[in-house]
Amino acid sequence: MLARANFVFEFEETLTKDRRSNPDWFPTYLQVLVPTLSEEENGEGDAWQGKMRALRKTMTGVKEKLCSDIETLTTKLVESEAKREKAEQSLQELTENVEKRLNDRLEEAAKKSDRIVAMLSLLLARKPHENADAVTPSLKM
Repeated sequence: MLARANFVFEFEETLTKDRRSNPDWFPTYLQVLVPTLSEEENGEGDAWQGKMRALRKTMTGVKEKLCSDIETLTTKLVESEAKREKAEQSLQELTENVEKRLNDRLEEAAKKSDRIVAMLSLLLARKPHENADAVTPSLKM
């Protein structure tokens, strides 16, 4: 406040005498508005205090709503994470079962191919006329 008063004083010092005597800038009276006694008694004297109280109340309501929303979202997130983990585990088990079945089938196919190779080796190891009999017995005369 003192700084403002000093500023006004310094400003007035720079004005010429004609300007300081201008009644529009420097009236002979100063009007001050203060609350009446009845407003102070009713608690309406400080309108800003009422506005601040209302603003605080609104902010408290918003804060409570946000906290509630955050708690709800956190609960949903935890539930969603649990469901995701369960689905991931189920998918892992399914993948392992499919992998096991595929490995079993591959082993079975490998065994069959080994038997086929062994049979072909036996057929090729025989003499040519024996192979003809073994391959085409119905064509023999």
